[in-house]
Order: sequence, then structure tokens, then C-alpha cells
Amino acid sequence: MELQETKTGEYTIFIPSMNETYHSRNGAISESKHVFIKEGMNRVTFDTKILEIGFGTGLNAMLTGLEALKQLRHVEYHTLEPFPIPSSLIDQLKYGEILKDKNLFNEIHDAEWEQAVDISVYFSLHKTTQKLEYIQLKDNNYDVIYFDAFAPKKQEELWTPKIYKKLYDSLKTDGVLSTYSAAGQLKRDLKSVGFRIENPPGANGKREMTVAMKA
Repeated sequence: MELQETKTGEYTIFIPSMNETYHSRNGAISESKHVFIKEGMNRVTFDTKILEIGFGTGLNAMLTGLEALKQLRHVEYHTLEPFPIPSSLIDQLKYGEILKDKNLFNEIHDAEWEQAVDISVYFSLHKTTQKLEYIQLKDNNYDVIYFDAFAPKKQEELWTPKIYKKLYDSLKTDGVLSTYSAAGQLKRDLKSVGFRIENPPGANGKREMTVAMKA
């Protein structure tokens, strides 16, 4: 793993063996805000239970914690990350400084794994190293899912109808799944397990992304 600067000046993490970055090279923070806050969290307007697939750098979690405080809205945040990033790299990202809340960023990363931790009055965090393929998810449990796995060609085991059905079942009625991908096969597979699909504009000038809703 190594740091890589995005076009907007902040850093993301690059994995040479996969030729893959954790965020868009056109802007990490802008991508996360658009895909997961605007088109995910903020599609519901009440206290929210969120499942994130891919904790990664913790950027989505931090932005969600900031938004929860801004809206005075309670959020329970459950995030999966089988391969946590070394703290030495996390410290170099400086997302806390950029987003002007170093304490929140540090608390998110210092939180114990495998248990729920109250980060603030409005934001609780439960990080787990369990893999999506094997974890048991409760039915009708989440309001929003951030599907932030690596791209289908890089992590194909997570982009399957079986996985989508598992996520569909874990959502409440009218629940929302948001992801940066707009691949045709993704859309077809999501529809096949019952999702209703929308394709709003993507982040940083990308033509489309995907929002899937449980009827």
C-alpha cells in the first residue's frame, strides 16, 4: 500500500498489486460525499442504521459522523473491513485536518473492533473484520447500505446476485443501497433480486452511479 495524491490535493491509498485505489483519483472526499452522503444517507431523513461494505480509510464513516452531528440525527454505523489499513498510513492521510475535526477521525480509528462504540451523542460505530460473504446479517435491519467494495474486476466475489440478495434482505422496506459503480451487469443483477434502480450522475464528472431501493 502507498499514498497517492488525487487531483483535488488530498490523498488516497493505492494498492500496486491490484492497480486499484481506495477512492477516485479525481477526488476522495468529493466522491464520498456525493455517493454515500448525498445519494445514500441523505435519501432518508430519520434516525438511521447504516451498513458499510469496506471501511477502508474511514472517510465514509467520518463524513457520516459529521453529517449526523450537523443534522442532530442518530446514526448506528456498522462497517465491514477484513483487511484494516496500517495506522502508519492512516495517519498520513490527514482527513481529520482537512475536514477540521481531528478528534473525530482519531476516535473512529481508535475505536475497538468487534463491538459498538459511542463516538458521539449522535454517532455509534461498530467495526468488524468479518467478511461479507460469511457474516450473518439480520433481515429488515438497515436503512442504508454503502456498497464501497473494490471494483467488480478487482473483487468479483462481492459483486454477485447472491451477495445482492443478502443485502436486499438486510434492508428495511424503502431502504437504500448506494454505490459508485454503474456497470450494466450490476444493474441487471440488482433488479433480479428485487431492487428498484436509479442512476443519478456520479461523482467528479462521472456520468452515472447506482442507487438501489428495496420496494
